[in-house]
Amino acid sequence: MHVSRRVQLVSFALVVVLTFGSAAVVAQADTAFDAQLATAIQHTELAMGADDHAMAMRHLGHVLNCIAGEDGEGFDGSWGHPCGAQGSGILNDIEGHAHQGDVMALLHSAHALAMDGVDADSIGAVHAAAAGVRALLLVLRDHEG
Repeated sequence: MHVSRRVQLVSFALVVVLTFGSAAVVAQADTAFDAQLATAIQHTELAMGADDHAMAMRHLGHVLNCIAGEDGEGFDGSWGHPCGAQGSGILNDIEGHAHQGDVMALLHSAHALAMDGVDADSIGAVHAAAAGVRALLLVLRDHEG
């Protein structure tokens, strides 16, 4: 999928969530989900603040690994896995969550954007992808039902 199409999908997802912000989006999640989400958000911020392309990609790779889990699409152990002891990946640990259906589009958008970001050729593109992923993950964190 073309990057601009993904940006359109992410933008749409954010508009939907923010428009219906009073609806229950995320119930109290279990500890594994919460811990991985916090770690992923921290690493988006590290990616955004990185001064060189390789370090920005590495931190965004950490985010991708936290979202995907070790058996998930895009996981690359060479980046490191800061969420490894916290759970099985955000996409896996959302299984059975009371509002799983409400948040899957956001998680899939964050996952796709992180995958695009780690393949980006410029530090600016990696920073932009990290900022987009961070925004999506913050929506998940902040809109509890």
